[in-house]
Amino acid sequence: MWPGVGRDSGILSAQRYEPIIIHMNQLKSFHILTVGNAPVLVQYLWSRIEARGGYRMSHIAHPSYDQRSWPSTLHSGDLYFFRDDIRAPIPPGDREFLASLEQDGVPTIHNMIMSDRVVSKLAYEEAIGYASLLARRLVSLYGSIKPTVVMGSFDALHGSLALAVARRMGIPWYAPLFAALPSGQAALATDLTPASPVMFAARCQVQLRADAERLLTAFESREIEAAAYIPPRLFSASFILRQIPTQFCAFFRVLGRRRQKKFLKYTDYRNSYSVRGLVGEALRLRKNLWLLNRRELLRRPPQRRFAFFGLHMQPESSIDVFAHFYSNQERVIELITRSLPPTYSLLVKLHKSDAPNYSTASLARFSQFPGVELVSHHADTFEFIARADLVFSIQGTIGLEAALLGKPVIMFGDSPTKLFPSVSTIGKLIDLPALIRQKLAESPPSRSDIVAAFAAYLAPFYPASNNDWSIRPTDAEIDDFVKLFELLRWSDIVAQTNAEN
Repeated sequence: MWPGVGRDSGILSAQRYEPIIIHMNQLKSFHILTVGNAPVLVQYLWSRIEARGGYRMSHIAHPSYDQRSWPSTLHSGDLYFFRDDIRAPIPPGDREFLASLEQDGVPTIHNMIMSDRVVSKLAYEEAIGYASLLARRLVSLYGSIKPTVVMGSFDALHGSLALAVARRMGIPWYAPLFAALPSGQAALATDLTPASPVMFAARCQVQLRADAERLLTAFESREIEAAAYIPPRLFSASFILRQIPTQFCAFFRVLGRRRQKKFLKYTDYRNSYSVRGLVGEALRLRKNLWLLNRRELLRRPPQRRFAFFGLHMQPESSIDVFAHFYSNQERVIELITRSLPPTYSLLVKLHKSDAPNYSTASLARFSQFPGVELVSHHADTFEFIARADLVFSIQGTIGLEAALLGKPVIMFGDSPTKLFPSVSTIGKLIDLPALIRQKLAESPPSRSDIVAAFAAYLAPFYPASNNDWSIRPTDAEIDDFVKLFELLRWSDIVAQTNAEN
């Protein structure tokens, strides 16, 4: 997922670059291979970057597409598929081959499978067979295409395998990484965590610090907010009515593709449902939402000491990929409550976008641990962070927001938020109680130190676009992407790969 909102807020000054004069033969030698994109991204983002940048680009389509299902208007000689025909049988798995892809900086194959919202629901042998097919296809295509760089993503089994195979074959791999704050900014990550952004040429520290100061002031005054935590509209009858067209589309999609169900089950969770199951799932979500809105949950922070933890939406790359060892959020809540002093409650906020998935049983499991109180998905997260004595975060923007306010933070996942002076990352689980006591006792950082850390956090990010791909990027935003790729082209690692090729 690529978070972010608009680009022209006026809060962060646009950081432009000097033009780079490149001959056409040099541009063509910079060959970008994208992996796992749907038609909308190929058409409205990557093809436009290719046209405006002048260099070569090839695409391995998302594995839910084959030659028949890909739009005919987007066919080209530089388009490839994991399966030329998705009706072809999946061959037996090859565990030895998959094991050979595991190395430092790459998730294990089992973590890749468990991080995929669809493949994780398959029988184990099916998942291994599908993983083997994807990986072998990537080896074959990388070898024949010979890209300068692979441009991947964080989501699904094919995204993780694209990194693993690239590492095995010595091909530089990157994925666009979008900032929650500020909006409209992007970096390039070098592995499957947001804590791996590429640092290009030295940036103007004076300008970065000035930008950080302005952004922090705007955040403190709530002129800007992290996009994921802007207080939502209340779920209501009108909300449910607006979802009916989506439900009908899903219903007719299942009807239309039911004959291909066994072929699509690797990439489309909706095909795991029968028509009856799809109707049952819709009713389950509506029931959960109706019951949830009738529960007495906290909406304002209490006037007593508490720690704060915000649930992630699942499945979602920010937790299932970026922090896979902490993706069991019920277990994380248990770890926190076992470690907190009895003088503190743990307030657990439900995620606004995941509200229909919280059943009565799941809420009861969260509440079973000592000192846990549930916070409504309608509640204003900023208010709870501002009042909390300690904030816990697996990944995501809650840790960043708390760090910007100088709150003590404990992060479970590997996050760029660890740059901030009030943030600590978890070490051994047995040491968590001592770390909590240390964080509760420490003095808050100075505002100057927060600004300096924020400037370091901003350094890898450059102007880009919104990460809402239902909105077509403007020509100016495409030009910004081109400038980012020019920086990548002339970076040392890519220049070395070009020389070797």
